[in-house]
Amino acid sequence: MSEAVVEKWKAYFWEEPAEDEEDNRMEVDGEEGAPGAGVPDKPPIDPQIRWRPFASELDWRVAMWAVREDVSQGALNRLLAIPGVVERLELSFKNVRELFGKVDNIPDRAKWKTATLSFPETPDEEHTVHFRDILEAIQALLGNPTHTKHIVYRPRRVFSDHTRNNQVYSEMWTGLWWNAIQECLPAGATVAPVILATDKTQLTQFSGNKSAYPVYLTLGNIPRAIRRKPSEHACILLGYLPSAKLSKTLPQKERKARQQRLFHEAMCIIVQPLVKAGRQGVHMTSGDGCVCKVYPILATYVADYPEQCLVTCSKYGTCPKCNCPADMLGSLELSEPRIQSKTKDIIDDAWEQVDSAGAAEAITMPKLVSGGVKKPFWSDLHLTNIHLSITPDVLHQLYQGVFKHLVSWSQDLLGADELDRRIRCLPPAYGVCHFRNGISTLSQISGSERKHMARALLACLVGKISKETMLVYRSLLDFIYLAQYPMHDETTLKYMEDALKMFHTNKDVLVKLKIREHLNIPKFHSLLHYVSSIRQFGTTDNYNTEMFECLHIDFAKDAWRATNHRNELPQMVKWISRQEKMAMFEVWQKEQQVEANQSLDVDDTEDGITEHDEPPDKHAPELVNIGNSVRMAKYSPAPQQHLARIQERHKSSGFTTTLAQFINGLQPEEVRLTRANISTTWLPFDSLDVYHKFHLKPSSLSDGKEEDDIVKAIPAGSRPGGKDCFDTVIVLDNEQAEATGVQGE
Repeated sequence: MSEAVVEKWKAYFWEEPAEDEEDNRMEVDGEEGAPGAGVPDKPPIDPQIRWRPFASELDWRVAMWAVREDVSQGALNRLLAIPGVVERLELSFKNVRELFGKVDNIPDRAKWKTATLSFPETPDEEHTVHFRDILEAIQALLGNPTHTKHIVYRPRRVFSDHTRNNQVYSEMWTGLWWNAIQECLPAGATVAPVILATDKTQLTQFSGNKSAYPVYLTLGNIPRAIRRKPSEHACILLGYLPSAKLSKTLPQKERKARQQRLFHEAMCIIVQPLVKAGRQGVHMTSGDGCVCKVYPILATYVADYPEQCLVTCSKYGTCPKCNCPADMLGSLELSEPRIQSKTKDIIDDAWEQVDSAGAAEAITMPKLVSGGVKKPFWSDLHLTNIHLSITPDVLHQLYQGVFKHLVSWSQDLLGADELDRRIRCLPPAYGVCHFRNGISTLSQISGSERKHMARALLACLVGKISKETMLVYRSLLDFIYLAQYPMHDETTLKYMEDALKMFHTNKDVLVKLKIREHLNIPKFHSLLHYVSSIRQFGTTDNYNTEMFECLHIDFAKDAWRATNHRNELPQMVKWISRQEKMAMFEVWQKEQQVEANQSLDVDDTEDGITEHDEPPDKHAPELVNIGNSVRMAKYSPAPQQHLARIQERHKSSGFTTTLAQFINGLQPEEVRLTRANISTTWLPFDSLDVYHKFHLKPSSLSDGKEEDDIVKAIPAGSRPGGKDCFDTVIVLDNEQAEATGVQGE
């Protein structure tokens, strides 16, 4: 691939701004200086070089198939060696080496680098960090043309009505943090809220003890609905931290201190470019070519509890966000919030007195700080408070933490066998896993399995526990579900606070029943910080660890399987780089196709040619729209069912009478029958078409594609071996009704 082609390809995506280019004020909503405002049209690209470094579209598609499907190199070489394959397909490569050579010539989203770390005590023991330039990675995310119309460059304050008394929180740009940071920047500048996530993951399943320590990056400018989809490439692998275990001959405290130092020194290398860029800003180009001055600021750091303590240099067993000691974690009262500068001062003071990690920790631990590292990676980052950046973790804190305790306590209260029996008795329902063998035999329970348990647990406890204990369970489950709202306002945040107060009011019953000696549990204490984090950074789906754990499949598991399992990290980096190059090359091709189609549409319009509606497809989908939010099958799976049979099979006594009352209610008031007359009036039909389910799309203000709910009413015998499945639907029938729960006997 010639240098000219590379530069032309890069110019369409990540063209670097000129050093003397003036700052452009980045606005949105089509205002002056917004992305796309005043940007000249791109020159038409020469069809002869569109597919380079590949010879044609077919050449590229074969290459993409070989790279994406992870075809073995030997198998691909044997395929290409078949006489006539290369010639008839007019491929530009004859073997895997030539193919990979072409792929490697495609520009990277962000170039990979390596750095080596070692301890002075063991200089021969080297630890390698594989990483990318974080500024190049941020530019790649902001410069993705498919996201140009969705990226947000300034914060918003959203209110529920014109009184502006009830603020609404959803995306990160609706939170208080972004508004506060924006006020600290010069006019015309924009914030790039950096979201970092680290999570060590196991690569081998049964033997080998291999692990990877990926670092992920995404931006708060990108809507959360896009960030959550791996196919959108809105999260980028920033690097791999050293994951090799240190020598077991070292004392345990020394080994932990070295692991902490290794983590922070590796992260220092990765985030170093943010130090200058966060203070002075850096010019970056959006997907439509508009240039603005961006200040990349660390906004949130997503990690589970052990890593939260590691990142913030907090004493394990305490809170990484506030100065709450371990023996007070069960209190409802919030302690003084931790501040990054104070934590750094405690560490600096300790190291001024001593010269070893163990001695420094002896000084810092009474102050709830882990001082094993001399310089934390966040110490020089501008406008950053690492303790504030630690955000709620729905997966590990709520489901794998709080709810895990609830299940364990339930087994103590009811007995494991009785709880299993009650769970097995629950009728099947849409969206709820039916644990036919109970839950006591499950091991390595996943987060999704715990979510299914949470939907059924409370019903299994009715009649077996006291009112106070039931309030403990109900309040915590209320909190878990409220915490996952995709949109909050001051009213719903008050619901969360009320649920937490209810739990603390009744929690002593667990001690009285000898279920727990105390409730000084870090994950329970973390619930106190949910409301403030939502106000600062938006709802919890902006920074849930579950989003990043999905990336392990592509960036760790699949990459590991593509290696020969010896010195695997360089091979994993190369494999990921090739996958990304092909993915972004595909994005570029789609962008060119869209522009070409738009150009053709303009030409056709100028020539007076219009496109007519096509006749309906006889193979239309089986679902048809009924109104704006309900969809159902086009044809009934059980047509012309007699009313008596419907009433019998659906176990709905009084169905005929209720149906008559419903139809009567649709009539004009002057011709309606009285209730007494309805019971003696025959319906003008004796059979109906029966539909066993319908799709319901809940109303949502989210910009993401929401999943449909499915409501089923399937009697036994409708399918081979099938059982009754009748879902319960709760309808909000007036403006005062709320979806936060039900009341009554």
